[in-house]
Amino acid sequence: MRILVTAFEPFGGDPENASLEAVRRLEQAWRDDPQPGIELVTGTLPVAFAAAGPALAALVERHAPDAVLAVGEAGGRSAITPERWAVNEDDARIPDNAGDQPRGTAIDPSGPERRSSGLDTDALVSAILAVGLPAHASDDAGRFLCNHVAYLVAGLPVAGGFVHVPAVRSSGTASVGDETDPGSSADASVITHQGRALTFDDLALALAAAVRAIARGDREPHDADRAEAAARVDRAGTVVAAPPERVYDALLDADALRQWLAPDGATATIEELDAREGGGFRATLRFDAPVDAKSGDDVDVSRVTFVELVPGELVVQRVAFESAEERFGGEMLMTWRMQPVAAGTRVTVAASDVPPGISPADHELGLGQSLAKLAAYLEG
Repeated sequence: MRILVTAFEPFGGDPENASLEAVRRLEQAWRDDPQPGIELVTGTLPVAFAAAGPALAALVERHAPDAVLAVGEAGGRSAITPERWAVNEDDARIPDNAGDQPRGTAIDPSGPERRSSGLDTDALVSAILAVGLPAHASDDAGRFLCNHVAYLVAGLPVAGGFVHVPAVRSSGTASVGDETDPGSSADASVITHQGRALTFDDLALALAAAVRAIARGDREPHDADRAEAAARVDRAGTVVAAPPERVYDALLDADALRQWLAPDGATATIEELDAREGGGFRATLRFDAPVDAKSGDDVDVSRVTFVELVPGELVVQRVAFESAEERFGGEMLMTWRMQPVAAGTRVTVAASDVPPGISPADHELGLGQSLAKLAAYLEG
């Protein structure tokens, strides 16, 4: 599946646009860790009412994508916000980069008053939350270029939607950005994510989660056959304000694992840890309430084996659940990668050979919760 992700150029005198910085990092991360079955292509749109539509059309014609995700920034928002719809109106508070300032004019005089997103907005929100980042659906894309492009994207012959990211900057705050939410404060975009500022790398992780959700949503039910199951990879990621070496150590230390490994609503016990290739540990996750557990009504027990260890870079594990049920049988391969970024370390986890009894959505949610706890543990 080919997915086109677009961003906007900087505007209004600001040297950066969070959408562009995030998409650049998404593209780089995708090159570093290609994801089976998904081809990512990107493009940049001008912040100009007259030119944005033709630029979008040219990108769609050139790449022939199966889906389009357009990204823009909102200066007054502290969460990543997929838009439910866009309205057929341009009403610019300030001029665009070309000096145009349409007021109360239709985007498409023959088009409907409102177009709904062609993507599953709630699925995008869930995917972003699952990687430990703040997200919620939005019912108002504003009346500036973001709404303009969101309206055009929703009218494409392929599935298309729009997501706003907070107007993050590498330093300071955005001087523009309340075009989406008039009267809002640009400071809202820098005080979030468990009390620390979101970074461009955080936004890229959110967009990667959204892209994977789009790809999953494109599959028809009959695709869930054995070949599809074999290609399944459950993923999550976050950015931790700590060096890669500390993250690596937290993946191999029993006390650290006990504090961060279990998802929300569970506690972990780590036994018999042997931190070397060929070694491993036994993990017991005990849940506060009855769940579809693998080893009992409220407990998951697994044997984890370290397959490959590269200090500060990579931890590869084989995970076998102690379960009498066939649907939880086999060995799951989990690959943890650490990559230094400006804000600390980008941590990603990919799980393949996942037992069919584990729901992909539940698994990615749990992985995201564990990573959020890892970040809290290392940043505390």
